[in-house]
Amino acid sequence: MVAVIAVLVILMVAGIGLMNGSGPQSRKAGTDVLTGMIEQARTAAITSRCHVVLAVAEPGDLPSVDARCRLGLFKVESWPDPGTTETITGVLMSRWQTLETGIALTGGEVDGMENPLDTKELTIAYGAEKSLKVTVHAIAFNPHGGLQYPAGSNPIAMRVAEGSYRSGKASPNRHGSSGTTTENLLKIGRVTARPYRIDG
Repeated sequence: MVAVIAVLVILMVAGIGLMNGSGPQSRKAGTDVLTGMIEQARTAAITSRCHVVLAVAEPGDLPSVDARCRLGLFKVESWPDPGTTETITGVLMSRWQTLETGIALTGGEVDGMENPLDTKELTIAYGAEKSLKVTVHAIAFNPHGGLQYPAGSNPIAMRVAEGSYRSGKASPNRHGSSGTTTENLLKIGRVTARPYRIDG
């Protein structure tokens, strides 16, 4: 009986340790994927001398059945004039990347920096004869590697939080009585649009 109880205690302690590590590990993996996609989009814009859009597709934006966020890169030959609401025509550069379950990209400014998930969504037409359309939040890079969209002169910031998606919208996990959110923060410069962490 004592041996059985000892084994159960060991398994419980190991399980708690794994559960405590999974959130931060998933958040780090999600942050790494987002950072890599931003760098890839910026590099592709410079090398192809075109605009490149990093699209953030929340659940419901694409015909997928799971409640996970996806990231896609689109090469855009001709960027529309400022103020127009026309659909952007692009070419999907690779398959959509799926963020891990338990990770949500959330809105909300960071230290006065605009979050692209709070800005107007873009509609992108792509595929054979541009028959597919998706309306998504996005970051766009110009051929010099700077930010084209969202418009403005200040850096932007993104939040990678532990959480999920409910009814297609990000729902970060809140901890303790203060309701704090466990998240990683990325700052993206305006002229040289390189992402770097600002949460320590």
